[in-house]
Amino acid sequence: MRSPAFRKYWVGAFLSFVGSWIQNVAQSWLVYELTRSEFLLGVMSFVQGLPMVFLAPIGGALADRWNRRRILLITQSLFALSALTLAILTYTGLIRYEYILALALLNGLVLTIDLPTRQSLVAHLVAREDLANGIALNAAAFHTARILGPAVGGVLLEWVGPAPCFLINGLSFSAILLALLSIQIRSSADGRAHRGILDSLREGVDFVRSRRGLLMLWVNVMVLSMFGLSYLVLLPVFAAEVLKVGKTGLGQMYTFAGLGSLAGLLLTARLSGEVPRGWLIILAANGFGWSVIGFALIDNPWVAKGLLTLAGMFGVMQLVSTNTALQTAAPDYLRGRVVSLHTWAINAPAPFASLLIGQLAQQWGAPTAVAACTSVCVAFALVLTFMREVRNVA
Repeated sequence: MRSPAFRKYWVGAFLSFVGSWIQNVAQSWLVYELTRSEFLLGVMSFVQGLPMVFLAPIGGALADRWNRRRILLITQSLFALSALTLAILTYTGLIRYEYILALALLNGLVLTIDLPTRQSLVAHLVAREDLANGIALNAAAFHTARILGPAVGGVLLEWVGPAPCFLINGLSFSAILLALLSIQIRSSADGRAHRGILDSLREGVDFVRSRRGLLMLWVNVMVLSMFGLSYLVLLPVFAAEVLKVGKTGLGQMYTFAGLGSLAGLLLTARLSGEVPRGWLIILAANGFGWSVIGFALIDNPWVAKGLLTLAGMFGVMQLVSTNTALQTAAPDYLRGRVVSLHTWAINAPAPFASLLIGQLAQQWGAPTAVAACTSVCVAFALVLTFMREVRNVA
């Protein structure tokens, strides 16, 4: 926080993230209320995540070529317009499931450029020796907002409905836009001649592929996204049908998961330098799998919220530790592309995971679907445990 540019950016991003989490709660409930279909809830997540499958690595390559501040000014403005459009449609009673899908697709397209740009921006705001802490603190903005935003969103949804939630999100983007306008970011090209897009992408892939420990941690993120994190898609179903806690309870469920994520960030920072990142990820991967399976099979709301807290903690420990390992290993000129591979591993499987979990929940019920998918994460965590290259990742 001693860097003024990072401090301004962090505050702006935090306020924007709070707005986004408020919208996430309201939007997921609105979709389920309009459709009463677990499958269509999954389709919405599928549509939003689909652009990541094809375009996330390109977003990283663009982040390495263009000024990251200018990119983010454009992408954050588009997010704001999308949220305000959703608010207007909901206020006027014109909202339909198809319109939500269209806006979700737009947000997904913008996110393919925004996410790798935003994550790799930290290296341009802090000194290199502060990079690991900068990455963790940047993630802390997101996950602290994940605690506050859903709690506020659940209450607002109960009191005034979804439209004000969307409006608040649209207005919240002014915080990060003002922060970006007040700072200057140097170009990220570092004086190197530009390669073609395909050659640029191949250079980032080759960097990760040549390091087997990093490669397996990257694959673990893909497994986590495909079979583990999809339980979040079904939280409205658990709130309405399994735990029967309603709209406010849904906000609380997101909040407990966010509390766990913040705890995971603090624990990761505390153990940094004391426990090798490989071992930290192995422990977190095993803990995550059993926590989510327990959540799926419990019908007591408070026990379920406790297990959601553990799942949030172990999930974020895996993601942040892998991101830090990749960024600290990568040279400056490759960082955007390496980060985009991490972003791709998180987001590319997500649309297919949403369809899969939605379809399985429709056929088997939400608890069985979540438990069956998460068992794949448990199996892969055991595989990582016996790999020396993974255990040795510093």
